[in-house]
Amino acid sequence: MSIHNTLVYRDFTADDLDREYNNRRKVPDYQLYYDDWEARSRSFRQTAQRAHLDIPFGPSEFENLDLFLPDGSDAPLHVYIHGGYWQWMYKESFSFLGKAFVETGAAFAAINYALCPSVTMDDLIQQVRAACAFLYREASRFGYSPDKLHVSGHSAGGQLTAMMLATDWQGFGPGLPRDLIKSGLSISGVFDLEPLRHHEIGDALQLDEAAARRLSPLYLSPATKAPLVLAVGGEEGREFNRQSQAMVDAWTKHGIPIEMLELPGKNHFSALNALTDPAGILLPKALALMSL
Repeated sequence: MSIHNTLVYRDFTADDLDREYNNRRKVPDYQLYYDDWEARSRSFRQTAQRAHLDIPFGPSEFENLDLFLPDGSDAPLHVYIHGGYWQWMYKESFSFLGKAFVETGAAFAAINYALCPSVTMDDLIQQVRAACAFLYREASRFGYSPDKLHVSGHSAGGQLTAMMLATDWQGFGPGLPRDLIKSGLSISGVFDLEPLRHHEIGDALQLDEAAARRLSPLYLSPATKAPLVLAVGGEEGREFNRQSQAMVDAWTKHGIPIEMLELPGKNHFSALNALTDPAGILLPKALALMSL
C-alpha cells in the first residue's frame, strides 16, 4: 500500500487529515483575514477610552493581557483566548473583538500565553488558568464584576475555553469560587487532540497518546453547570463539525446546557468575524450568555 493511502487515524490518511485540519490550505487567502484583524485591532487600541494594555498576570514575558472597559462599573467581563494551534498568534491581533462588547456594556480581556514548543501544553493551559484567576481577583481594581466572568476562544482557543470549564478552580488557587467561569463560547474548537498527533501541526505540541487524551475536553467532565455554546463555520469541513458534535454528545451526558450553532457560509477564519456582527447569530448569543 502506498504511504499516501495508509490510514493514520480512523479512516483518514495523512493527506486526508491535512485537508481537514490545515486551515491555511483550506482558505488560501487566510493572510487577508490576519491583516484585517491586525488593522482593526490597532485602530481599536488607539481609540478605546479605557484601555489597559500588557497587564502582567504571571512571571514570564508572555503572561500578559489587554483589558478594555466600558463606562460605569460592575460590568460583566468577556475573556477571549486566541487561536493559532497553540503555537502561533498573539493577543494584539484580537483587540478588534472587544469593540462590540465594550459598546454593549461589557468589559473585554484578550489574553496572551506562551506558545508551543517553548512550553508544554500543560504549561500553556496553566497559564490560561492563571489569567482567568488573575482577572477574578483583580476585578475590584479595574471596576468590573468578579461574578460575571465569561470565556470564549477560537480554534485552539476553543479547546482552551472548554478546559477552563473543566477546571477545578478551588483546587487551582485559594479563594477562587467553584463557578469562576459563568459560560463558555467555543468557535471552531478542537476538543479531541488525537488526530493532531498524526499531522505535522501536532509536532510542536509534543503529545503522546496519554497526554492527548488528558488534554482533550471531549474526555473530561465540566466542573459546573455553566452553559457552553459551540459554533462551527458551515464551510469548515467534516472534522471540525464532528469535533463539535462529539463534544455536544459527550457533555450533554453531564447535564450542562450545551448547544451547537452552524455559521452558514463561514470558513475557519470568517467564523471568528461573526463575533463582531450584531446582525448575525454569534455576537447576540455571546451577549445573551452575559445577560446583555
